[in-house]
Amino acid sequence: MRKLACFSLAFSAGIFLARYAFPDGAPLSLALAFFCAAALALLLPQGLWRRRLFLCCVALSLALGWDYLFLRQVARPAEALAGTRLEARMTLLTDPEKTAFGARATVRADGVAGKLVYYGGEDLLTLQAGDRLTGEVLLKSARTVRDENLTTFSSRGIFLLAYGRGEMRAERGERTALRYLPQRAARALRERVRLLFDDDVSGLLIGVLTGRKGELSAQAETDLSECGLYHILAVSGMHCGFLLLFVTLFTGRHRRVLRSLLAVPLLLFYALLTGASPSTVRACVMLVFLLAAPLASRQSDPLTALSFALMALLVQNPFAAQSVSLQLSFAAMAGLLCVTSRLYRALTDGERCGALRRALALSVSASVGALVFTAPITAYYFGIFVTVGVLSNLLCLPAAGALFLAGVAAVLLSFVFLPLGRLLALVATVFARYLLGAAHLLAKLPYFFLH
Repeated sequence: MRKLACFSLAFSAGIFLARYAFPDGAPLSLALAFFCAAALALLLPQGLWRRRLFLCCVALSLALGWDYLFLRQVARPAEALAGTRLEARMTLLTDPEKTAFGARATVRADGVAGKLVYYGGEDLLTLQAGDRLTGEVLLKSARTVRDENLTTFSSRGIFLLAYGRGEMRAERGERTALRYLPQRAARALRERVRLLFDDDVSGLLIGVLTGRKGELSAQAETDLSECGLYHILAVSGMHCGFLLLFVTLFTGRHRRVLRSLLAVPLLLFYALLTGASPSTVRACVMLVFLLAAPLASRQSDPLTALSFALMALLVQNPFAAQSVSLQLSFAAMAGLLCVTSRLYRALTDGERCGALRRALALSVSASVGALVFTAPITAYYFGIFVTVGVLSNLLCLPAAGALFLAGVAAVLLSFVFLPLGRLLALVATVFARYLLGAAHLLAKLPYFFLH
């Protein structure tokens, strides 16, 4: 397993090197140089370090070569169309979202490499994933907006923005196809949450369950961000862990094969339902490794799972290396692996302490572990250092977990018997109100601006 970790980490390092040191594309000569270094490594005496050096050089060579090919075959052909108008036939890949000036949706256009974000009028909101649009569009680069270089879209594999010009013809597409099932499930979940909860709570719960933040009020979004709790809206290991808990309760702790057979497709479906964000993919891959290791008579290795998840994301899109959310997600997990367990043992002094002290120590050590590597990234990109982050997580993370469990139970039961779902929704509302109120108070505490 450590061999896979070594290869994955080196491949990821090569992608980061290419994207930050050579933004216009790493030269193939550098990839060839690492390949030659791998060949020379075989001349060294046999041993652990020769194997590691060989794996690292091969991985770096492949990473730089893959970045070059992706740039040449996907990114550059798409960006070459920037500034042009064309008659496009587009298929919606996601349900439209409301914007300040209309609506937008992620689409795929016939004859255009990669995905696009289409901006249109509010009539776009009547469509669903799978429907089709035909009409003239103006294409613009997604990497340069108003003369400012952005990574928001390219880190998601989107290199063009499409703006409707004139009348767009809409037609019902294959919205009932199996490939759009996650989008239909997400839509049904959002509609049911809006039915069970009022505006403030429904916006928070939709964010917690699906990672969709567009329905959160501006005040709540500001409060969660300023008190260091915005990460609860990013679907991550906490959410996937709760899904695994549901499966474990259903199958029993000792039925490993049945649990794995049910949990793996459920985790993959949930990742697609929530948009397959970096934090979701990372959590799902790590849990799949955790479930599969005992079946293969192997011991699970968190470092291998984490590094493989990162490599998988970067293979799918090398530009994801520039995603702030990806960097924060993997930095938080790295901190949990490197710091949390050691800090927990130091705070509990082994096992000679009570349950309350262990619970507090676990919460503090997890919060500190997650902040160790994420705080510098937050300070670099956003110019702030949240000083109340540990206190916020200590006071609110248990409530966030309870909100997730109660919210899921309320939604699922409401499809079976609506009154029972409404009853459980009252329980979820209590936790949601606590979270919103605590975030509002904690946001008033001081935090540092760095620039």
